[in-house]
Amino acid sequence: MIYLDNSATTKVHPQVLAAMLPYLNENFGNPSSIHGQGRAARAAVDNARQQAASFLGCQSNEIYFSSCATMSNNVALLGRARFIEANGLPKHLITSTIEHPAILGPAQFLETQGWRVTYLSVDKQGFIRLDDFAAALSSDTSMVSIMWANNEIGVVQPIFEIAALVEKHSQSIGHEIFLHTDAVQVPGKLPIDLSQLNVSSLSLSGHKFGAPKGIGILFLRRLVNIMPIIFGGGQEMGLFAGTESVADIVGIGVASSIAQGQQASLERRLRSYQKQLFEHLLALPGVSITGPVDVSKRLPGHVSLALSNGEGEALVLKSDLRGLALSSGSACHQGIIEPSHVLRAIGISEEKALGAIRISFGADNKSDDVIKAMSVLEQILSKSAKARSI
Repeated sequence: MIYLDNSATTKVHPQVLAAMLPYLNENFGNPSSIHGQGRAARAAVDNARQQAASFLGCQSNEIYFSSCATMSNNVALLGRARFIEANGLPKHLITSTIEHPAILGPAQFLETQGWRVTYLSVDKQGFIRLDDFAAALSSDTSMVSIMWANNEIGVVQPIFEIAALVEKHSQSIGHEIFLHTDAVQVPGKLPIDLSQLNVSSLSLSGHKFGAPKGIGILFLRRLVNIMPIIFGGGQEMGLFAGTESVADIVGIGVASSIAQGQQASLERRLRSYQKQLFEHLLALPGVSITGPVDVSKRLPGHVSLALSNGEGEALVLKSDLRGLALSSGSACHQGIIEPSHVLRAIGISEEKALGAIRISFGADNKSDDVIKAMSVLEQILSKSAKARSI
């Protein structure tokens, strides 16, 4: 099986697994305990926090470990909303129509609590129009949440320009605007340096870059306030109560170090695979790109297409039978046979949206995988085209 669904999840890196194993047996201490086993566990957590901070270009006390990016997103938005409400600040959130449900869900909840939420539309390639974003900023804007890179169509938003507009507007209205970004798809593929990118918070999920499922990160810039939405023993500086999963935290720390060291070379390799596959598949009849046409504005290794008169689910199953794992859309919508909200937002017709597929290369893929993928997909698409012509 050739695995080409890395936007959904990635395999745990062997070095990550090896680093985790001791904390599942002999080094099993609770980091809150003061005996030797507990102190060893605490030291492992502290080391992982430093590894993550080095990877992201921030301070270690700005790193919080969570169970996943969904939890990080909820704590960031709802925790900041609690702080805003407690301090009598205006309640206006700006987000986009192509966010992950882990952002849209909290946004919709806040609407039920009296918040005004602006959902920015995107162009046909999935980009937020900066003029629209600037126009949406108002005197009562207090939060912004824009996804850095989209999992379904690979679009990379101009996050630095968005951050600059937020900072300028904050200064003009006299109160801080909290800027959050869901950066789940970015690690290892694009450089991250939070000393240069002025966001208030950022969320990551370990299983997208070689760590196990069940561990995430919330970056929260120092001196930016949010209030807890989870209550318990006060772990993770009060934001994520509950005994820390030491093995998973060790895993995401090692994965962060690996991603940091391999980012530039992996990006070049994924760009090469992406370009080859796009050029080959677009030569076939009835195939069109979803998301940015310019691959330099897409996530490296991300290929998303729409097939005329085709069914994405059927293509996934046919590919699977031939040893190729890919996706018909976001894994978070698995089993729901209807156009995704992202494809609807960029104006794809329902017929084409149902024929959408996603191929996402990762660190374990080789050039031979590209050749195999081209061959399998060409066979399936050509056979389907012949069947439709009969």
